[in-house]
Amino acid sequence: MNCDGKMSFGDFIFPINPYLIKVSHSRKITEQPVPFHEGKVSDMGGMNRRISGEGEFCGEDCAETFARLKKVYEDASAEMLYIPSQRPVYALFEKLELIGSDTAGVIRYSFSFVESSEKPDRSKNIRLGDGEKCLWDFAYESGIDTDLLLKLNPDVKRPDEAIARGRRIYLC
Repeated sequence: MNCDGKMSFGDFIFPINPYLIKVSHSRKITEQPVPFHEGKVSDMGGMNRRISGEGEFCGEDCAETFARLKKVYEDASAEMLYIPSQRPVYALFEKLELIGSDTAGVIRYSFSFVESSEKPDRSKNIRLGDGEKCLWDFAYESGIDTDLLLKLNPDVKRPDEAIARGRRIYLC
């Protein structure tokens, strides 16, 4: 869960959280007809979670913000997805739709992510320091143990010191 409560995917942090976020859990159920009897039902197991929703980008730079999100979608790699009040998951960006602009300075969009067991390579699995957060904050946000983060980022001496703006923090 993000400390600041912002939804993010990889390096993209949503400036305003989507107003609708839906996390779907499902199972693959098959049904086979049996002549002159009720059909046979089989549980084939759980499916990967789908995270979908809708939101708005507002302000003079809303088109630029949507363009940055579209670029993230086009990169098509598994990244860490942070959702408010949920544990972070690796996910693939499945769908992005521009719904429309109701008024000047507002762009509505919808999205869909699919949970993935594929983990991104270490060079892409980073968070940038903002000069205010410390390693404990990154540990809390990612669900990764502080000791492991210290091993992955050996130049950070103490988990309570602020991470310099623009400094990369490796999560795996």
